Amino acid sequence: MAALCLLWTAAAASHEASYLVRAAPPPVSVAANGYVQTVSPAADGAVEVHVATILGPIGSSGTYGSLPPLTSERLPASFELPAKLQRSLRPDLEAWEAATRVLEWSAAHLSVDDSDMAAQDAVSVLKRGRGRCSGVANATAALLLAAGFEAVTMSGLLVTDSGAIPHRWIACRLPGAGWVHSDPTLGLWTVTTSHVAFADTVVDAPEVRILTRGGDQIAALPRRAGRPIRPNVGSELVCRVVRDGGEAAAVAVLSGVDGETHRAVLSPEGRFSALLPGRWRLVVLAGDRVVEDRQLVLRPGELNSITVELPAAVPNGELGS
Repeated sequence: MAALCLLWTAAAASHEASYLVRAAPPPVSVAANGYVQTVSPAADGAVEVHVATILGPIGSSGTYGSLPPLTSERLPASFELPAKLQRSLRPDLEAWEAATRVLEWSAAHLSVDDSDMAAQDAVSVLKRGRGRCSGVANATAALLLAAGFEAVTMSGLLVTDSGAIPHRWIACRLPGAGWVHSDPTLGLWTVTTSHVAFADTVVDAPEVRILTRGGDQIAALPRRAGRPIRPNVGSELVCRVVRDGGEAAAVAVLSGVDGETHRAVLSPEGRFSALLPGRWRLVVLAGDRVVEDRQLVLRPGELNSITVELPAAVPNGELGS
């Protein structure tokens, strides 16, 4: 008998939204780690835009110290990292940790000011300590470039219930993970299904109609120093059942705060991998009876093991659905 059978009842921490957009030029298709946007023709010159985001762990690998310093015409020749940030970027850090420290420095030292009409280039925004979303994105991308990462700004729209507004965020390339998007105005390594990407800067918001809404996604993320963060590594959970007098049979149901749900047939053991750290509820069913119902707090990179003793009266092979 197979040791593990996983039945997915919801996409792993996945959120989706779709929009009808009339714009020239139109949005573009994007494929990145945790953010995928597809664009297809619709009637009357419009396009249908489908955005899917995954909040699960990034899964980056690689060492920050092995990254060569990169240059870009977007980065002034005299640009230097702030001294305190530079000292924090030790060569022994993993790439994700080093890039995260850059994002944290940006979040702590740069304020978003929609009324800021001054220059929005990286140097000016860093000197003032504030800027519009475009300026904060420019500055954050420049900091990542100066730290040796590949980084670009992303232009597009932020779709809200009251309408679509021009917006800008960043994407950073991490070893072993590829391009990962992040909105400095929201958190660390976080974007939502409300982000619609364009190839060029959007000055005036085009006509946008919401077809399906993605819901609140950021609330499900863990936090680091109070900021929502999409973690690099996930949590694992092994659930095992034991029963005297024969082989155990049961079903484990693991549900997260955002509605993500996993099921595993335990015979006698099941493993849940790449879980978003945070609060989960584990229910173990034997036949039509609940034999375990507990709340769990899973932490990044930890392997958690739970053993459940089944009641002897439950017949072997009687599984919940």
